[in-house]
Amino acid sequence: MDIPLPQHPKPLSVLHSKVLKWVNDGCPGSTFEGYSHRIAARALADDRYITITGKGPTWTAKITQQGVELLKSINDSDANNHTRQSEAELFIERLIAAGGVLEVDGGYQHAAANDALIRDVMKSALRPKGYKLEITSVGSWQRPKYEARWARHFPDDVDERPVPIPDSVGKHHPVAKVFRDCTSGVSKEHVARAARLLHALATESTGRGYEVTLPSSHKRTDTRRPTTLDGDIAITIGTTTVPLSMRELPPNGGAARPYIPKYNPRNQSWTLVNNTDFVSTGRLQLDLTQKYSTNGRQERFRDGKRQQLDAALPGILREIEIQHLENEWKREQARLKEEETQRRWEAAMKRARIQILVG
Repeated sequence: MDIPLPQHPKPLSVLHSKVLKWVNDGCPGSTFEGYSHRIAARALADDRYITITGKGPTWTAKITQQGVELLKSINDSDANNHTRQSEAELFIERLIAAGGVLEVDGGYQHAAANDALIRDVMKSALRPKGYKLEITSVGSWQRPKYEARWARHFPDDVDERPVPIPDSVGKHHPVAKVFRDCTSGVSKEHVARAARLLHALATESTGRGYEVTLPSSHKRTDTRRPTTLDGDIAITIGTTTVPLSMRELPPNGGAARPYIPKYNPRNQSWTLVNNTDFVSTGRLQLDLTQKYSTNGRQERFRDGKRQQLDAALPGILREIEIQHLENEWKREQARLKEEETQRRWEAAMKRARIQILVG
């Protein structure tokens, strides 16, 4: 005899959870407007969390025992989240009281707990703006030691600003014009839209005081051989240059059909081979082509089901501005470290001269 597997409840959306709590409270009036809550209630009734009787003004709902158990689990989850948030706030207070550096448990056995703490601290309202929690190893293999400290978090300092996209372009920006005339990464019927997006990105960048050029005009700094950057547009802020590449996404690896017939003249027969012909989709993607650690932030922006590439242009410029701030901060930290090293060397030389004179 087959034993039925236990059925785990499906996760509820915010609206469904709110409706379930509303039904449990006796369906008080003036809580919802329109009929969206009744649609959500019907889904809950289909899963046997509530029962519905009546129609129109006589419509009413009651929670079932299964719904009571689900509601209890939701409340327990909310309580756990609140407790975790409270723990994060207590940790922030301890870290601030310790002067921004606090010794903590670390290593492999504490990695999951520390990752959860970092995520909760990021969500806390007590977190200082422009800083994130960082837990690093400061000890040795023989004497492991871990410290929690504040690290700069530049995404807090940069807001998205709109990037206007014209309905039509009379005169393209020089970079967009080169792309329109020479591109090979986008099919002919979609080149106009791709060039229009690059034109909007280039025009807005120029308006903000940034330099917009072709990536081929910049030398690569991460290779020994003298090569240039790849891509279709390069945006420069100060000493930070970020190249981007526009291309069209293929469907299912680039084939409309998995195989196509091909004639083999050797044995005078037809065989099926992989279809490598590009099939146009109209889905565009902008990539940040230069190797750069974005610390988990988005590096590819594309047309999707929920958002078109047009709406992603503000996020692209924001990412470039964040990279600029990070590079400037790293450069300043390197300068301060070099000055400190120089001061220590000069102090050591001074002590050595004194010892020679005294000795």
